[in-house]
Amino acid sequence: MHHAVTFILWVNLRLFDQKTTTAIFSVAYGILRRLNICYRTFSLKHNEENK
Repeated sequence: MHHAVTFILWVNLRLFDQKTTTAIFSVAYGILRRLNICYRTFSLKHNEENK
């Protein structure tokens, strides 16, 4: 899974110019951060309910 993502990003680096790549990375990073925060918040709530 992780290797596939790395490969896709590497291919994107080769295909797109630097500005496009930077934009894609920025968006992807933002989405991943948001998902991570949502997941943590959900996990915390879930753990509280289970106590």
